[in-house]
Amino acid sequence: MPWIEIELSPRAEWNEDGLEDWALALGAFLTEKGTGLNPKIRMLPGYHVLQLGEAGIGELTLCSSERLVLLDGLALKGNVECDFARFVVRFACQMGAVGVCVTSASSSDRNFWRKLGGIMKPDPVLLEGSIQQEKVAIKQLAKFSLLVTYECKPVLCLEPIACNAHAPGPISLAQRRLEKIYGGSPLGFASRLAVHCPWTVSREQWNDLLCFSRLQAFDLLERMVNPLQPI
Repeated sequence: MPWIEIELSPRAEWNEDGLEDWALALGAFLTEKGTGLNPKIRMLPGYHVLQLGEAGIGELTLCSSERLVLLDGLALKGNVECDFARFVVRFACQMGAVGVCVTSASSSDRNFWRKLGGIMKPDPVLLEGSIQQEKVAIKQLAKFSLLVTYECKPVLCLEPIACNAHAPGPISLAQRRLEKIYGGSPLGFASRLAVHCPWTVSREQWNDLLCFSRLQAFDLLERMVNPLQPI
């Protein structure tokens, strides 16, 4: 489905601590409009989903690692939905987001978003061929979030998590040292597709990207945890 991005110029950093206030303000807005919805936050590694019920408002996702707000499934049927869309863009900027990304199917909806500064983005294309290890790199995102790139383009977002067992493959000294710092439990990464990934990625390619980036990821994460080491 086509999607549109509104680039923002926030005056503050991403306000992770303000997510609950965001949900309360959103609930007050929807109550004032008579929707009867009471949004709730579902927290997942690196992002938060605001569940808005089944009244056609859609689903709102706050990507902390990429500082983006995603709005999926919103149909601009009338004034309530249009006011809600403007509310989301305004508060996204106040939250410190660098952009609002919207899936939009109808031409009338796309015209509305263009008036708010939205730019149409191309649909992702199939990533052809096998993953070449020398083209895989790792970068830091917000806090301890990491970005896997391929051919210098964003592909996967990684969030460090505690695991029940190690992933297959070699375990670096950096990983061992980090596990010792955090109580000895195995550490790994939760992964999701980056919002700006230009490709559709197969499961095999996804696994290869994780495998080829794991050692780099733990090396970078250790330098992020230990500020005495240069990143």
